[in-house]
This record gives sequence, C-alpha cells and structure tokens, in this order.
Amino acid sequence: MSADGIAQVFREKFGYEPEIVGVAPGRVNLIGEHTDYNDGFVFPAAIDRGLWIAAAITNKETKSYSVQLGDGQPFVAGKVEPGFTDNWVKYPAGMSWAISKSADQELPNLKVAIDSTIPIGSGVSSSAALEMAFGVVWSHAGRLALDNRELARLGQVCENQFVGVNSGIMDQMASAMGRKDHAMILDTRSKEIDYVAMPPGLSIVLCDTKKERELANSAYNERRTQCEMAAQLLGVKKLRDADQGMLEARKYKLTEVAYRRARHVISENARCLGFRSALANRDLELIGILMRESHQSLRYDFEVSCDELDAMAASAWAAPGCVGARMMGGGFGGACIAVVQTEKLDAFIESTLNLYKLASGLNGEAMTCRIVDGARLLVA
Repeated sequence: MSADGIAQVFREKFGYEPEIVGVAPGRVNLIGEHTDYNDGFVFPAAIDRGLWIAAAITNKETKSYSVQLGDGQPFVAGKVEPGFTDNWVKYPAGMSWAISKSADQELPNLKVAIDSTIPIGSGVSSSAALEMAFGVVWSHAGRLALDNRELARLGQVCENQFVGVNSGIMDQMASAMGRKDHAMILDTRSKEIDYVAMPPGLSIVLCDTKKERELANSAYNERRTQCEMAAQLLGVKKLRDADQGMLEARKYKLTEVAYRRARHVISENARCLGFRSALANRDLELIGILMRESHQSLRYDFEVSCDELDAMAASAWAAPGCVGARMMGGGFGGACIAVVQTEKLDAFIESTLNLYKLASGLNGEAMTCRIVDGARLLVA
C-alpha cells in the first residue's frame, strides 16, 4: 500500500479526491508483556505492517470504509458516547470522543477510506494503529496541532473509557512514536523513551499461530484487577514499585494467584531493563535467555499462554538461527515474536513452521518485519 493506493481507494468509494492521507504502523513487543498497566517497562518497535488512511472533511456525518471490514456505522464526530457500537467503528468513534472531550471543541466530520496490512488478531495492535491513524487525521482536520505523544495518551483514553479495555499505553505509544531501525524502551510511568538501534545481522520475525485469541479482553481486565490487588496487598501504588525482596517478605499477605501475577510483573520489568543492555551490546546469548524466561513467566505465573503459543515458541527455539523467541501480546492465541540471525532467516522460517505443524496440526505463518517510523501524515 502507498499514499497513491489509499487515495485511489478513497476515489473509488466516494468519487472525489481525499484532502488528507496518513499511515500508522502496527507494532511488535520484543519483551515487557503485561507490564505497561503496572507502570513498568516495555520494549516495542513499530513495524512495516501498517494502516493507511485517506480522508476529506464533510458537512454530513462521519462515514468510514475499510477494504478489509467494509462500511462502518456512521456517527457524528465527538457526539458519540461509550456503548455507541460494538464493531470496529468503536475505535475511530472513540478517538473522536476522546479528542473532542480533551480539546473542548467540536471536530469536523470526515469521509474516510482505510486499507491495512496489519494482521488482525495476531497481537500486533491493529486497533492502536486505527486509533493513531484517525488521531493524526483529526488533529490536522481540526487544526489542533496535537503531537504524537498526546495522541497516544488520547488513544489510551479511547481504549479504556470508550472501548472498555483497561490496557496500558504501550500499543499507542509504539504506533505513534516508532523510529526507523530502532526499538524503544518505554517507561510507562514517566513516558520517557530510550531508542536502541537494532543490531545489524538480526531480523524480527512474527510467528502467527493462526489460533484466534479467545477471552483475551475479559482475561486482560481480570489480570489487571489481580495486579492492582497484589499491589495493594504489598502496600505499593503499582507493581512497578515492588521488587523481588519485598514480594518474598510479604508473600504471606497474598493469595497464590496474586503472588504469581506479581512475580511475573516484577521479573518482567527486570528482564526488560536487561534486554536493553543485551541488545546494545549484541549479547545474543542473553537476548535468548531473557526472551525464553519471559515466555515461561507468561505461561506459568501470568497464565496467558496457550498450547499453540507454547508450541510455536518451542518450535522457534529449536530452529536454526533463532536468537530468542516468546509469546507476544495479550495471550490466549495470536503470535510469537522471534529475533533471528538474518543469514539463517529462510531456514528458521521453514523449520519453525514445519515443527509447529507437527506439534499443533495448524499451518502457522511467519512474517519478517522491518522497523519503521510512527504515525504520520503523508498528504495534508
């Protein structure tokens, strides 16, 4: 897809030229899972699977068309309320609500065409890309000059208060603030970003299990509640503020489930910080150790993995050229992320998918990802 390509989609759908064209990327997360809503550290990167958007201001209601999902339910920008709809339009509608509420002004309505190369349901944040794409378009159309950090914050407001998923800010920040050829370690409390160059000779591979995520939203909200309860019992604001010594000293206050949830978050924050040094120093052995430990912690302590994710991770670990691999995203399906030696990329993909097929009976898919810049306008 390109700026010209999405403009052509708009012309075919609405019969005239778009005024604004933009793009927002999906994201992978190298390490740091379920830490963002605990004020912890995450390590995402924006990828070259993106969502393209073309728009024009209209004096009628907002109408959205997606090549993948068809026509969306029309709405008046900023005038919708939570619960307005349960389909994909809840994301653009929610962004109009969050932006209008924050800016305390009306937004123009839009006609919008969307095309996406982001696989849906694979844990690479197609929803955050949708929010950020509409964010940059509405910021321009409404003459608000909102920067991408603010749009990421408003995307989280949309997700939490309009869509009803109590997610952290990682997905929106990764889509908004990505930098080409760099991963970003994000302190979700301070919102400070440290960009770390991806070492030459390494590639990122998304290994899709083709297992649709089940119960992901309800389980996500449940895990967040469990983490909040564990923090309260430990006497800290967020699990970010606890360490392993505190956890062991106050273990008697926690249920077994709360203890394991806290142990994952505390250890995952430490792994995320260790990964920064490992990546910067090209310590391939440590990268592999940290990614495997992350998967096992998500599997046993946080209990968000599934048979298919475990099979894919194990298949990747056994494949030629694998530096490290782990499940990624909310869990219960979706994809694993792997760091692979580029010279062995073809052998890695062939071996991983063959082993996964033998273990699961499913035909997985492997996608090599380039790291790209964050959400931006291309024509305005």
